[in-house]
Amino acid sequence: MRQDWLPRASSGTILLWSFAALCLFSLATLWSVTEGIRGPYEMTDSGVAKAIFWRQAIWIVIGWLALLAAMRTSLQFFEESAPLLYLGAVAMLVLVLAIAPEIAGARRWFSLGPLRLQPSEPAKIALVLVLARLFSSYASRDRQLLPVIGSLLLAAIPLALVLREPDLGTSLVYVALWLGAVYWFGLSWVFLLSVGSPLLSAIFNFYSESVVHQAWPWGAYLLVLMAGLSVARFRLLESFLLVLANIATGIGTSFLWGGLKPYQQERILTFFDPTRDQFGTGYQAIQSKVAIGSGGLFGTEYLQGTQKGLAFLPERHTDFIFSVVGEELGFIGALLLIGIYLVIILKGLEIARTARKSFSSQVALGVTIYFAFHVLVNIAITTGLLPVTGLPLPVMSYGGSNLVVSAFMLGLLVNIGSRTFES
Repeated sequence: MRQDWLPRASSGTILLWSFAALCLFSLATLWSVTEGIRGPYEMTDSGVAKAIFWRQAIWIVIGWLALLAAMRTSLQFFEESAPLLYLGAVAMLVLVLAIAPEIAGARRWFSLGPLRLQPSEPAKIALVLVLARLFSSYASRDRQLLPVIGSLLLAAIPLALVLREPDLGTSLVYVALWLGAVYWFGLSWVFLLSVGSPLLSAIFNFYSESVVHQAWPWGAYLLVLMAGLSVARFRLLESFLLVLANIATGIGTSFLWGGLKPYQQERILTFFDPTRDQFGTGYQAIQSKVAIGSGGLFGTEYLQGTQKGLAFLPERHTDFIFSVVGEELGFIGALLLIGIYLVIILKGLEIARTARKSFSSQVALGVTIYFAFHVLVNIAITTGLLPVTGLPLPVMSYGGSNLVVSAFMLGLLVNIGSRTFES
């Protein structure tokens, strides 16, 4: 007779423990960031105020309240109110452009005394819910074009407003949420290729014109694309239109490049060659890789990171907090942190797959995409695999808006997971 010595924990319990672990990880890392270092490189002033730690602790308490609210609220309420929540989010994005003060060249935050509210963060929740509401009304998944076009418009509005702020990192999150939603709706990989390949064409054309100043990378990409279409046995008309779209997008890259802000152009160019501006736009990426590399397998020891403690690493309490983990806790500590996120992502996929209602499944997938994209892109940025775009690490990075939104998203996931057998 089989005995279960360790009863299997529910998805909700695992997600709650994962969130608690991230909260503790965040507080421990932020405490280190606000402390100096001891020893031969002694420095008592870390350059980051201790108030950062206490504010994050308060935001974590608020985050738990948001998580509990999302857990206890009926999913039917979210489904019915999704259009209103979306309209409210769009209104806030318009308002922040109209009245918010300009900070560091961007209009992204409402200032409420010592606090800042970033409307683009709750807009992620609204977009997930409204896309789920739209696609769940076409639950037959018969590849109807109308909901796909409608979803593209719904995603394009907040995307355009956030790009106007400007905030490239957040706008890419909206793109990822939309792509995940249309894929989960039932569209084939052929459609995603049709959407994604022109973007690759733009990247290769940019690399050819602006980095190596030779045409062969873009030409080679187009040849590989045509060969792939031939092997995949696309219809002749489909192949022709897809290649035409790739060529048009590639040529249009020059015009898009001219529309970017100078600092955005410099960041992209520095990504391909960080040494071109070691003390300017390339400084963050270089110092981040130095911090992670110096951590080795087991780290330099908690509170003893020199890149962090001597203030070489910029934004160490926000976008580059993963670099602090890599420096002080090493590969093992970084792997542990990634493992916590991986648990959330895998549980999210499981909940999305097993949810009985289309709306619930779409929301669960949206939440999973949110965490997966944030984590992958943030870690890729800190390790130099992607250009710096300013995307926080969920829960870990200092900041109330993202933390509360991440907590609310997890609450939705727990809510859906507890109703797996809903009819």
